[in-house]
Order: sequence, then C-alpha cells, then structure tokens
Amino acid sequence: MPNHEINQDLGLKKVGVGSSNPAKIKPIERICRPLNIEVIGLSVPSGVSDQPIGDLETVQGAKNRAKAVLEHSDVDVAIGLEGGIMTLEDTMYVCNWGALIDREGLVLTAAGASIPLPKPVITGIQAGRELGDVIDEYTMKKDVKKGQGTIGILTNGRVTRDEMFFHVATLLFGQLEYHKNNTMLK
Repeated sequence: MPNHEINQDLGLKKVGVGSSNPAKIKPIERICRPLNIEVIGLSVPSGVSDQPIGDLETVQGAKNRAKAVLEHSDVDVAIGLEGGIMTLEDTMYVCNWGALIDREGLVLTAAGASIPLPKPVITGIQAGRELGDVIDEYTMKKDVKKGQGTIGILTNGRVTRDEMFFHVATLLFGQLEYHKNNTMLK
C-alpha cells in the first residue's frame, strides 16, 4: 500500500490552491491537514481557454494558477490543478494536470488519469462547449465538476475528481520531498 503522507518536515506553514472548487481544495487539505499546514483556496485565472485542449494547454493552466497564487498571497507553496481534454489517435480523453511552485522558483508538474469520453460528450465539446457544461447536460446533474467530476461519472464513482487530484497532489508533494532530500538536484 503506497504511503500518501508527507514523511518529513518540508518547512511549509501555508499552501495555496489556485481555485475555489472543493474538488481541487479537498485533496490538498487531505495531504496538509495532518501536518497542521494551512490550506487556502484562491480563485485565480488559468490564463488558458475555458476548455483547455491538449496536455500542453492544460499543464500551462495549472502552472498559471500556481503562479497567480504566489503573486497574490503569502503562501510557501502554490498548487494549480487543471482539467482539460486531449485527443490521441481518434479518441478524445479527459486529462488532468497539476503544478507545484515554491518561493525559490521550483516548478514541479504531474498528470492524472485520462479516460476516453463518450461520443455525445465529444460532440458537445466539438461544438465549442466546455466539458463541465456538457457533462452536466449529459448526466442531467448540476456542477458535476465541483463534485465527482467527469472522471467520477465515467468510472461509475470509483474514481472521483477529488480522488484523482489527490493522486496528482501526492505526485507533486512526493517530488517536493525527493527534491529536498537530494541536494544533487539543486
């Protein structure tokens, strides 16, 4: 069983998340709360399309969110989490990226789960609509992206959006620990 706890004192007192979306804040709180690290959520722009397309635009949105949090708060570390869509061969997938940036300029990134989207959802996106709006209509629910997310819908609740972002956040904090433990990387 993997260890999801931070195993050392990283010197963090406050971590900022570039969103007010509970599905993005809860995973960071889950990691930081046991260590009494304060977590704040700030609604900041992603600086990319409302519907990021491709891994490059999606990871850029995550980085932009983290940078904006650093600029507008007194956090030690900022996290940006961004969901997007990407196409591989003839299939459109949901994709998810995270970025962690500290005050010294360290930038770490990690990707989350990608799964194929159903044809009716793809049709809505190809018509220029945002995935969140399309999935709400597809499921006849409201604010799916603030709850289980598209990934939760398409995995029958087995992997929810906050669980997927928890995995991304674990990858980010694990890299931060590794970086702090390995002076050769500096």
